[in-house]
Amino acid sequence: MQFLRDLCRNKGISLAVQFLRDLCRNKGISLAAAWSFNQLAYAIVYPFIPIYLYQQRGMPYTQVSLIFPLLGLAVILAPLPCGWLTDKFGHGKMMLAGQLLRGVIFFFLAFLVYIEAPFWMFAVSLMFNTAVGCAFQVGSDAYLVSIAAPEERPSYYGKIRIGYNIGWATGPMLGAFFAKTPFWAFFIITGLLCVAGTFYTRITCCQNSADNRIGTEKTPSGAVTKEESIMRTISGNPRFILLMFGTLLLMTLASQLYSTMSVFATQSVGISNQALGSIYSLNGFMVLVLQLPVTALLTRMRVPLTIQLILGSVLYTVGYWQLGFACGAWFIAAAVIIVTSGEIVIQPALYTAVSAEANSSNAGRMMSASSLMRGIGYSAGPWIGGQLFGKVPPLMLWGILSSFAVISALAFAASGSRFCRKR
Repeated sequence: MQFLRDLCRNKGISLAVQFLRDLCRNKGISLAAAWSFNQLAYAIVYPFIPIYLYQQRGMPYTQVSLIFPLLGLAVILAPLPCGWLTDKFGHGKMMLAGQLLRGVIFFFLAFLVYIEAPFWMFAVSLMFNTAVGCAFQVGSDAYLVSIAAPEERPSYYGKIRIGYNIGWATGPMLGAFFAKTPFWAFFIITGLLCVAGTFYTRITCCQNSADNRIGTEKTPSGAVTKEESIMRTISGNPRFILLMFGTLLLMTLASQLYSTMSVFATQSVGISNQALGSIYSLNGFMVLVLQLPVTALLTRMRVPLTIQLILGSVLYTVGYWQLGFACGAWFIAAAVIIVTSGEIVIQPALYTAVSAEANSSNAGRMMSASSLMRGIGYSAGPWIGGQLFGKVPPLMLWGILSSFAVISALAFAASGSRFCRKR
């Protein structure tokens, strides 16, 4: 006991403990860590699902490939119900339910793998897993609206993107480390991570908000009080509609990075898989290193959100259009650097612009509309790119796709600059 007392009196240890306490009190960092738990659990197993079904179970790839449109369908169908539930029951409950239910489904998937269940059971379970993941995302977006002032949201969202990328980058490495274990063990590990993430989120993010309900706060003047009137709110808000239109087109283009570009780079340009992997690592590294400094710089310089949205769209346009001239790995790496720069500029600004259109009674549903546009863009984008690839010359392929960002820039410009007003 005396040893423990002396240990606790140690100044260095006391400072370390105090630092950890302060870290947990920082809502932006806590939310970023919660996102890391959520994304890490998914990223550990996601890249290996097609390999398991195709190689270990011997299913034809035409059947295995159905997994991806089914997951895209779940991403499209889930956000709006999750937004309604968030406004009804509170963002804290949705964040916790999303993580915990995802863990339960991962445990069930482990059982399905163990008994070698038929494909349809596996596919349906993965769809539900993706859908409940949307519950955490929408709840988190609404939670951030409630804890951060509009001018603070770019910084908060920048931290979340770093947490997201850490989880996504670490997951496949851990999956490869556990590659020799039975595949059902992958789902046990991811299920345990989701349970751990639930406890972490409960302690750090939801101590005072697990039972909150966004709509129980004092409703501002002009706020929506009836749940069924959200469509009227959106239809009566042309600024929000323009933001959603721009988001849809921008995400359709952004989805090409890991779909059409990977095939184009290896087949048309002829770079190796190793070089392509290094280029993707460069994308993640840039986000981790530059996201917070760039966001802080834009905030310090008081660059209007409209300008940030237009600038990001222009960088997307230039980066993707440049792929049409690609003649080697360095050329593609340069294009990805430009695209990633646009991503770093526009993603926090876009979240802030959308969140500024929400109020305390409809934040869940308004943010879920943004998630819906992202889901549609990421689902439709690879299909659009696949229809164009091989049928038109490279310059026309990337010229058509990059034009989506041009239209997005025009939509963002038309939406106006009054994004930071309080509701």
